[in-house]
Amino acid sequence: MAIPNDSNCFPSGVSLNQAAGLLLPSTDLVTLLTQAREGYDWPFGTGALISQSEVVAVEQDVANWLTSLSANSAHQIVCRVSCWAGNNLRSKIRIWGASPTEKGAMLHAIQLCLAPGRAREGIDSLSRLPGLRLVIASKIYRFLKPLEGAAVDRHASYFFNSLSLTGFGTAFVREWSNKDRSGSRLAAYTASRHRRNLAEYFEVYLPLLERLANFLNHTKHAFHCPVTNHKKDWTPADVEMAAYFWWARNGSR
Repeated sequence: MAIPNDSNCFPSGVSLNQAAGLLLPSTDLVTLLTQAREGYDWPFGTGALISQSEVVAVEQDVANWLTSLSANSAHQIVCRVSCWAGNNLRSKIRIWGASPTEKGAMLHAIQLCLAPGRAREGIDSLSRLPGLRLVIASKIYRFLKPLEGAAVDRHASYFFNSLSLTGFGTAFVREWSNKDRSGSRLAAYTASRHRRNLAEYFEVYLPLLERLANFLNHTKHAFHCPVTNHKKDWTPADVEMAAYFWWARNGSR
């Protein structure tokens, strides 16, 4: 059985296309993303206000640690994002117990993520550290660069891979996460698949999310933020949050 990408999960009318170089999300896709972003609730059942307040809190914590970046503050960033992201317990314990050498490697990787033109190298370095893979590394980058970065994980890759069947989307490589094939994950456990998905992340995924955010902002489709109780412009991370939340609740598993 093939790894599932299922455009049939989308409501009728949801599509994403290009014409003359312009990105053209359908009206139904714009509505889907807006409603999902406004209702973003993770962990599920926490409520949009509490869930999104925690996202803001992680952004603020990471920004504070970046003001005096060191091996210790880099380790705090990785621990904080790993916990928020729901990393598995074995990996979290491994990260919490990082050696001084490993904390230094975290610092170096984060510095690369922040350096102009070296983010790909930085995420690659983060992905190779104990307890981290591409999914968590991309979430760290999302908080290091909140106006540019965005996470990719199981649900987001399903969403944007499935959009490719309706028009223009991503082609992340996926793999089954267990022998009975009851679930799948982003393929990142071999060197070749890690390289392919890392390339897809930078060459297709982030540009696609940026173009979607720019379209939504240009066409005045601001979303209502429950934390500030105001309308807010989109960033690539907001598009990812909407996609993640919608697919986690409505898409195939």
